[in-house]
Amino acid sequence: MSRETRAAVVLVGLVAALLVPVDRLRASAHDQWESAQEYEDVYYLPPPEWLPAISLGWREALADLIWMRALVYYGDEIVHEGDVEFVFEYGDAIEALDPDLVSVYRWVGTAGIYRPQAITVEDVERTVDFMERGARRHPLDGRLAWDLGAVLAFELPPMLDDPEAANRARERALPFLMRASRLGAAPEWASLSNAAMLSRLGRTELAQSHLEEMLAQTDDPATRDRIIARIRQLSAQSEAEAFLAREQDFQRRRQESFPYASSSLFLLLGDRPPVDVDAPIREGLPRALAEE
Repeated sequence: MSRETRAAVVLVGLVAALLVPVDRLRASAHDQWESAQEYEDVYYLPPPEWLPAISLGWREALADLIWMRALVYYGDEIVHEGDVEFVFEYGDAIEALDPDLVSVYRWVGTAGIYRPQAITVEDVERTVDFMERGARRHPLDGRLAWDLGAVLAFELPPMLDDPEAANRARERALPFLMRASRLGAAPEWASLSNAAMLSRLGRTELAQSHLEEMLAQTDDPATRDRIIARIRQLSAQSEAEAFLAREQDFQRRRQESFPYASSSLFLLLGDRPPVDVDAPIREGLPRALAEE
């Protein structure tokens, strides 16, 4: 072996000997760096009212960038089981830049409620407020109406201790659920669910009217049969309620006019006349006695 060859072999050996510890050191340093990294839930954006000026006229473009960041943020929070604390801040920022981005209203409706950690009634109410702004701006978006109505009807009431407050939440939901049905964004069975809620709230006639309206838009034979059967039940119930309302009104009038008269006698007498007939009777008896 020549001198040049031996020198080359020695050089290669030295380089290999040096690279092994360097590679090990680099791997160890990388492992230590990764172990030192911690996920931080930090919101860096300025207040929403500043963003239109900061965008320099590129409002939709900046809204899209924040929208992408918001989606990544929500995914990171799910992975790290975070509180999703800044979902509303991201939503407000995007809305300030591009209020016509209807997807953000539906996204807040999901991310504001479905989180790794427990939520409060205030969280749901804040979600509803944001979605209602979207529903006012996009009244013809049936999917948004359905999502909003579902939050009010099915998510919020179980969290409320007051039954009346729960019923008020369901009543707030009904216009959105009915709108979603009319726009074809709700399942066909939703009309029956809407009618059931209306009936429980004592609005039988509106429940029947809603089913009659939705029957024309329903194609599934089984669902049509169920709607028709429910309309017949509500029709009979409405007639019964109307009869009871007339009876209650009759008894109220009898008590106000002639409480001493029986119901059958009051049918003959009718309501008390609008003139005061008691005063002449009361005044006439003392006058007649005085004349005698």
